[in-house]
Amino acid sequence: MVKPSSKGGLNLRKRRKIGGEENFVDRISALPDEILVIILSGLPVRDAQATSILSRRWRYMWASITTLNFDDEKNLCRLYELSRIYPEGKELKKLRYVDWVDSVLKLHRAPNIEQFRVSFDIGPRSSIDEWIQFAMKKGVQMLELDFLEYPAHSRSSSYALRQNVLGIRKGSGLNPLCSDVPSEHISEYVGFKSLKVLDLKSVDVAGNVLEDILSNCSVLERLSMSDSSKLVNLRVISPSTALKYLVIQRCYKIKRIEISDANLVSFVYDTDEAFIYDADEVDLLLNNLPLLVEVSLGGIHSLDFLEVFSRISCCLAQLEILNLNNLSLSYKSESVFPTLSNLKHLELAFDEKDNGGLLQLASFIKASPLLHTLVLQLNCISLSLITKGPFPNKKAAKCSHDNLKVVEIIRYAGTTRQIELVKYVTKTAIKLEKIVFNSVCHGHYRTRVDRLAEIGNGAWRKEWLSNQVRRIKKKLPASVEVVCL
Repeated sequence: MVKPSSKGGLNLRKRRKIGGEENFVDRISALPDEILVIILSGLPVRDAQATSILSRRWRYMWASITTLNFDDEKNLCRLYELSRIYPEGKELKKLRYVDWVDSVLKLHRAPNIEQFRVSFDIGPRSSIDEWIQFAMKKGVQMLELDFLEYPAHSRSSSYALRQNVLGIRKGSGLNPLCSDVPSEHISEYVGFKSLKVLDLKSVDVAGNVLEDILSNCSVLERLSMSDSSKLVNLRVISPSTALKYLVIQRCYKIKRIEISDANLVSFVYDTDEAFIYDADEVDLLLNNLPLLVEVSLGGIHSLDFLEVFSRISCCLAQLEILNLNNLSLSYKSESVFPTLSNLKHLELAFDEKDNGGLLQLASFIKASPLLHTLVLQLNCISLSLITKGPFPNKKAAKCSHDNLKVVEIIRYAGTTRQIELVKYVTKTAIKLEKIVFNSVCHGHYRTRVDRLAEIGNGAWRKEWLSNQVRRIKKKLPASVEVVCL
């Protein structure tokens, strides 16, 4: 072990060998400052700060990191318990978090940053304005604000992002890169030149603010919005050509989304399953999106499949990935499915009580000749509401599918209807290679609350699922690999 020097800290000049090799810290310290900063930038901010005790050289090395990730999940998990037994303690932790972020920003000395991420329950605070402006002035490339409150969906008010915080003149539509921008405002606009990813969780943003952001961020590639109570109408029409990925999740007040003449590759609109019936019906308009190959829709209820297809008709022929989740879609026997000629990955979620589930599945398989991966999920609010019997109409059209190789069953519980679906898929996919049984709802957009809730009962879930899978495995072809998650 390296001994502390008489001046405090660790004396790294005198290298010692342990087991014939140089001390690891000594070898790291021999690297150039530029390399050390890259290494420290890959650590959480608290861990990077902890290296300041190593020696004088390391004292402020962390202050030059280009990734500022202020995710304090360990303390965030304790906030809910504190709110019940010691409300003052919860507020104290919030204040300490704000003070910590403020102190780091005051000492930070790198001219630019690549990522700025804040993840904590702090609510509406003026400090957030200063944090965002700090990141923008540093030319941030990835900006993520995650203010999800514990317990989830209980926030009475949240932080609202306004144009003036970003340096945009309200209602002017001014392009900050134009030459007529006053010199005293130039520093406020620096972030627009390099912002590639914007992820906002539990941040209230109105549609006109998002439109201004899209108009002024010429290199923005990814925009993600979730849990915003102010987002009602969103228009994405001829935005920056760089925008490729758009996610709108759990924005329950939204009524209209219009996307036209854009270079989007992936579009997601989804609501939380628990609040599906509280959400307003969204008017979704998609037009002239020649590069759109991935679409995920959730929470669009009171529609049949043909109405859903009509809303995404501009991209049906080119779709490669389609996810229809948390939908209450009516199935009509006379429905004619369009051919999904390029679809390779399909995710479907059925309500446990949906009597047309088997027929829906059969129609999708027949309409997707290139389908390779199929993910199925049967949703049920509680075990007591599981439908015991089989589907009343089991006359699903028989067909042989050559390309379907991987099937995953989410929330598998061994019910009669789930077994029916598995049997149909294994008989239809004549070249099936793998089937995965998963008792946990995964999805692309699970919140941190969802992930933490699974930690406590993860072992029980897996053991229970293993027992269920053993029963059905005997009925599957021996050539099919069976995976239990």
